[in-house]
Order: sequence, then structure tokens, then C-alpha cells
Amino acid sequence: MLRPFKRVLARQTRAGVVRDRTHAGLACIERHDDGRLSLRARVVETDEEGAAVEAMRLGKTPVSSVLTADAYQLQLVEVPNVPADEKLAAVRWRIKDLIDIPLDEAVVEMFEMPRHANAGTAPTAYAVVTRSAEVRQQIDLMQQADLRLDVIDIPELCIRNIAALLPQDADGVAFLHFAEDRGYLTVTRKGVLHIVRHIDHGLRNLAEAAGDALLLQDRIAGITLEVQRSLDYYESHYDCRPITELVLGPGTGLDALPAALTEQLGLTVTRIALEDLFSVEDELSPEDQGGCLLAVGAALRSDTPLQPAAVS
Repeated sequence: MLRPFKRVLARQTRAGVVRDRTHAGLACIERHDDGRLSLRARVVETDEEGAAVEAMRLGKTPVSSVLTADAYQLQLVEVPNVPADEKLAAVRWRIKDLIDIPLDEAVVEMFEMPRHANAGTAPTAYAVVTRSAEVRQQIDLMQQADLRLDVIDIPELCIRNIAALLPQDADGVAFLHFAEDRGYLTVTRKGVLHIVRHIDHGLRNLAEAAGDALLLQDRIAGITLEVQRSLDYYESHYDCRPITELVLGPGTGLDALPAALTEQLGLTVTRIALEDLFSVEDELSPEDQGGCLLAVGAALRSDTPLQPAAVS
């Protein structure tokens, strides 16, 4: 999403890295000529990241880093009616009063959403906003870990990359993934991202509620309601057939959640594992698969992202 360096590294192999407060998820994907995707991945404590990078033989592999939940903002805006090469500048100006970052300290990128079924509805896009200081910090962290960073991405687009591999994506699929501090709900169809929603409850929050049946029930009800609203919006605004299947990312571990989604929304809920999508070199627990899932999505990047504002 954000490219801090102008030089583009064209490889059949790409790595991804995601960090939280104490751990780093690392993933490296190799694309084979026959279409296979080989995956090496692991989750380590951040002070062991350098050794893990060396052990995974990443060398000069290009790396996509993923911003943490508190490092960026998403703003949904109408796309200004200007020439394509002026859209980003116009969006920057449009969001200046919506963000809590001075515009001259912000790095802004955007990705456009599909057109609504209503022909009279203005096109929309998400503006991705982060501080230039955050971009510099990402660069410094990756250099300290001896990683060759060339792209900074966001979780929503990483999840889109994974959802696009699913056979259910042909007709439309919801994907629900919980990171440490936040849940992410996306709806994709034919590789195109249609819905982005943030869930207030992350793994830590859900784990805290696990010992209180009423509290856990309340949080699951909130998640179910958000899923229902999002799927209703998708169906009505894009005039698409209803979503019938939701894929749950690895590591969630809540049997009550799939049961609630099935009982209340009539969804078929499928849990995926990385070995369902990739030739996996090392066996990983469901928890570690969840911890590196965004890194896997980052390593799946194959498109050419737009050039962001310059970072000095």
C-alpha cells in the first residue's frame, strides 16, 4: 500500500512481517511455475526476530510489512471528479478535517471501492492515513532485522489477498480474522474487496471474557450483529447474491462463535488452516497460524502499488 522506496524488486518470492507488542509473525511465499504456493512461516518473540530472519534464509527477499491497528486510520470518502493522476491529491485535501494528524505529517494512500448498484451513487474510496514518522519507524525496524522492506501494507488488504485464494471467492465470501487487539471482517468477490469492517473485540478481549458466560455471550452477539449488518449492506448496495459462507481465520478457538453465526444468520462457517492453501514447510499450531496470517497475506502481494507521498 505504501512504498517507501522507488526501486521495484521483481521476484517470485516475497516475505511478509507483522508485529504486535511482543511477537512477530514472519512468512515467505514462493510462487512456482505450476501455480503452487510454498509457505515458510513462524511466530517468534520480537527479540528473536533477527535469528528467525536468518534461519528462514530470507536474504535479499523483498518484504512487505504490515501496519498495526493503532498505526493508521481508514476514512471512507467520495472520489473527487478529477483526472486519475489528481485523485490522491484531491482525497488528501478532502480528509484534512477528518483526521487527527496534521496533513503535512501524514502519508496518505487510497484504494477505490466497487461501484454501488445505484447508478446515482458517487464512487467511493478508502483513504489510508498514517504518520510519516510511522513509515520511518517501519523502515528502521526492518533494517534492524536485516529485512529488505519495499512495501508497507495494511491488514485489510492482506486479508483480501488470502480470501482471493478461496474457491468461495468466486461467488463472494466473508472472512473474519481476529488479531490481538481487533477483529477484521471483509467481503470479497472475484478478488475484489467490497466490505471492510473493524470488530472492537480482539483475541485478548475475547480471552478475557472466556470465563464469564454472560460477557462472552454479549460479545459474540455484538460480533454476530456486525456481520449481519455488513452482509446486508453488501447485498443491497452491490446487488449481489447473498453471502452464504463465512471463513474464520485460524487461532480464534471460540466454538460458540461459529455456532452463533450459523444459528442466527444461517451461514456456513468454515475454519481454514494454512495447509489448505499452501505447501507448508513447517507445522504450525492454530494459534501461530493466526499470529502470522497477516504476514502471509502481505507475502501474497503481487500487484504494483501506487507511489505514496515522499518520506524524507
